[in-house]
This record gives sequence, structure tokens and C-alpha cells, in this order.
Amino acid sequence: MRTRTTRGFGGLLITVLLFSWGCQQQSNIESVSQPDASSQVSESSEAESSKVVPLAVTVQVDVDARRPAMTLSEYGLFSDLSRQVPATAVIPYEMNSHSFLDHASQQGFVYVPPGETIQYRSDGPFEFPLGTVLIQNIRFPHDESDASKGERLVETRLLIHKTKGWTAVPYRWNKDGTDADRCVIGEKTEMTITPGSGDPHSFTYVTPNMNECKRCHVNEDVMRPIGVTAANLNRPIETDSAVRNQLVHWQQHGILKDLPEDRQTIPRLPDWQNESAATVERRARSWLDVNCSHCHNPRGAASTSGLDLTFEQDQAVRFGVYKPPVAAGRGSQGLKFSIVPQRPDESFLVRRIASTELGIMMPPLGRSTVQHAGVELIRKWISGMEIDEALAEAALNPMKAYKDAINGEGNTKRGEELFHKVHKCITCHRVENEGGSIGPNLSDVGKRTKREYLLESIVAPSDKIVKGYETQVVVLADGRVITGTIQSEDEYELVIADARNEHKVVKDEIDDRVTSDVSTMPTLANLLTVDDVRNLIAYLTTLQTTTNQQP
Repeated sequence: MRTRTTRGFGGLLITVLLFSWGCQQQSNIESVSQPDASSQVSESSEAESSKVVPLAVTVQVDVDARRPAMTLSEYGLFSDLSRQVPATAVIPYEMNSHSFLDHASQQGFVYVPPGETIQYRSDGPFEFPLGTVLIQNIRFPHDESDASKGERLVETRLLIHKTKGWTAVPYRWNKDGTDADRCVIGEKTEMTITPGSGDPHSFTYVTPNMNECKRCHVNEDVMRPIGVTAANLNRPIETDSAVRNQLVHWQQHGILKDLPEDRQTIPRLPDWQNESAATVERRARSWLDVNCSHCHNPRGAASTSGLDLTFEQDQAVRFGVYKPPVAAGRGSQGLKFSIVPQRPDESFLVRRIASTELGIMMPPLGRSTVQHAGVELIRKWISGMEIDEALAEAALNPMKAYKDAINGEGNTKRGEELFHKVHKCITCHRVENEGGSIGPNLSDVGKRTKREYLLESIVAPSDKIVKGYETQVVVLADGRVITGTIQSEDEYELVIADARNEHKVVKDEIDDRVTSDVSTMPTLANLLTVDDVRNLIAYLTTLQTTTNQQP
């Protein structure tokens, strides 16, 4: 068989390998600051780093194929599929931290077309050439406490870089373990495993359908990998009876370019399961990064929540400390903040990762059980947090904390910048001929309101919600939760919109619907200084254009 990447080839199509485990956006993630014998590359290995080792390839990829192959074997990714022996050009790789997939172990491989290279990036996923295939094997141990009892290979996920973008395809293995079939509509597999400490546990493992893959992999309407980052791949591996850095190994094989010569500048994500790898805080942040940040990042599907769980986010309120919910529904369960220092039982982040109930559990896909070790790590981190009195006061009594913002003139120009560019309030609010309709029209807000009202709207928006802009929380039968304001409604359909998207919901698909007493507008308390709020109020008071719309 000839090895090549094909266009318009009618037979074998190579489909993109899907990753569910990684996380996104890890720019400042723990650079390696001290020498570590286990992670450093030997002098001989470094000397070899400039030598390109050619790889013979037996894989064919159709980057223009309309549909993925029916079976995994059609790709030629493995020279022995049943024993999972990869083809020559398919390279196994390891990650520092994995997301939780119902106690499954995960094994990754990457295929890069001959002559092509991966572009190194210090933050976010690498840039992969056309025809790349990322492969994720998902196996379940028969007994987590006894590796000798083996594992069952249940699913293989592909993420393929095609001409029209990345395509995610799950494949479910047959009972004989000889091949895997394309899983278009999803599958359920009844599993029984024995945890490391405990009795056998039975549950239903759900293989996602192709559309569900997009819920994790799409950011800003673009499908992309989410776990293959410098920070998560920067680790020692054993290859050819030697220990070397994995990224250097990729460079040696000619599939990675522009790797920094100074290895200490490469970011590194700690292994959250290894107690000696990092502090409790950094391990907890690593767990949140790989399990949650593919959605909870400034560009992700859950960006409207205002919660940023990427490892590098260093502003406490951004990663949940004293951060109130946005449009709270069942998920917050009546709790006020995502994280309350020293009080994990009052932190709804803990409630959500410890739940398996649709509409509450987070992440909402990829698991039907609870990773108790991860939950306990997050609880331990929160329990040991120091309390920032100023942060707590601003969250609990925002009007008192920011009362001085209504005094003084303020900087109108800076306030306009905060409104339009920094916090992008214009996305939801209309000002004359610009802006959205999710929130009230503010074209004449400076004419019809007082400064105290503007202050309250900025730091305590849930105290008074304008009629007609109440938040609706809709839980669908498949577990999806949609929040926003109602744009239109009839007997059969509901149109609901948030800052980024408009959703058309068939009413027969609604499992639960509530009107929240929490505004869709996030509070800016703890995100702005008193001077910033004063400047924002100064700008809003200049908006005097008469409008027929309500405030």
C-alpha cells in the first residue's frame, strides 16, 4: 500500500481524532523552573534533536472526504489493529493530566502526513497540518486496584484535520475486539468496574455522537483540538530504552518545528494525581483546567458564565472565588458563590462536579459517574484558601464597597473604553445604532436614571431586574442547559438568546424551565476598581439620546 495524504480519494478516508480529555488555553502554565532528572533530556538526546528521523507511512487520509470511514480499520492507523500496534508513522504520546471519563484510561496517538510538521505554540493547542489525525483510545479496567486483570477497549475517538476543518468521529469496538464501527448517533455500554477501594460498581458509559463532540471542541464557532498543548505534552517519556523529553522526541522525528532552545521556557501542567508534583492549589487548578476549561475560557462555549478555569487565570474572582452565578438555575442549587474560601459545602462548584444529575452536573458530557479523588482535591484546595477580606466585602456588600464611585466626575473616555472594549457591555446593550438586544437599551440611560441606579446595575445587577429582561433557564431532555432572555415564543417554539448565541428550542424537548432571580448580566464587583466604576458611571451619564424602549 502506498502511503500518502489524498484529496478526493474515493476509498479510504482518514478521520480526525477526537480528544475529550484536554484543556485549553494554558499560556502561563507552570514553566519548568528547576532541573528534574526525570524530565530533563540527556546530552546525547539533545545532540540528536537536530537529526530528522524519516518515518515510513502506511496511512492514507482523504482530506476532502464527505463522510468518515465506516470502520476504524479502513484508515490503516495500526499495523495490527486488534493488538493496537500503531503504523510506523503513528506516534504514541502521553499527557501530564487527563480529564475524567468514567474511570477510563486514555491512550493517545498522533499521525502527521509525510513532509508536514506541527507548529509549536506556547499557549493553546499546537497548529497541526492538513491531514493530521489525533487518536484517543478509551479503555476500562476490570479492577482499578489490580492492573493484572487487564482492560477492555471500548471506544476510539479520532480528530481529523480536513480541508474544511477538524472533524471528530467516535468509533465503538465490537465484542471480539477486532475492529470498531463509526458511531454516528451515540451508543450506550453497560460497564461494571471495581474501584481501587470498594465494591464492583455498575454504570452506563455513553459514547457521544458526532454532534456532541462539537460541544467540547468548538470555540468561537471553530472546531479544534483541546488537549494537545505544550504544557500538557511537556514531559519525560521512555522511548528506545531511553528517557527523553516528549517534545524533543517529536522534533527529532521531524514532526514538530520551532521548539524553543531554552527548554525551561516551555510551560508545563502538573499531574494533578501526583501529590509530589505541585502544591494542592496548582494540582486543583490543573484538574479544573483539563476537565472544565475547554468550555470555561474567554472564548469557550461557557464564556457567558464569566468563569475562566484555565490554569493560567490568576484573578481569583475569574476562577470562581466569591463569584456569583449568572442566570442561576438548578446548577447553583441556591448557593451564592462558585467558591467560598474555607467552605467547600457552600461552594456550588463543588456541588456541580460531585453531581450526576442532568442540568446540575459539570462537565455535562463525558461522564455518568463521579471522580471522587478530583472532588476531594477541589474540596481540600477550597478548605485551605486564605480569606481575602476586601474581596469578600465587595462580593457580599457591593453597594457599600463601591459607594464612593458615585462621587466625583470620573474619566468619561476611560469609562467608554471599559464599556465598549474591555468588558464589551455593548454586546448585550444597545447604544443608539450599535449593540445587542439581550439587555436593556442604554441610549438615554443618563437622562432617565440616577447615579445610584447605575452603580447598582454595575455591581449588583440582580437586585433589580428590568421587566421583560428576566432570565430564563431551560433544561432540555438531553441534559443541555440554555440560559438567556426570551426573544420570541409561540405554542411550539421558544427563542432564547444570550450574549453569544440565539437558540430555537422546541417546547416538547424541554424538561424543565424556570425564571431565575439572577440577572444574565454578571456583576462587575471585584472585576473593577472604585475608580473604574466611577469612570463607567461618568460615561453612562453622557448617554442622552431619546429612545422609545424601556430602560
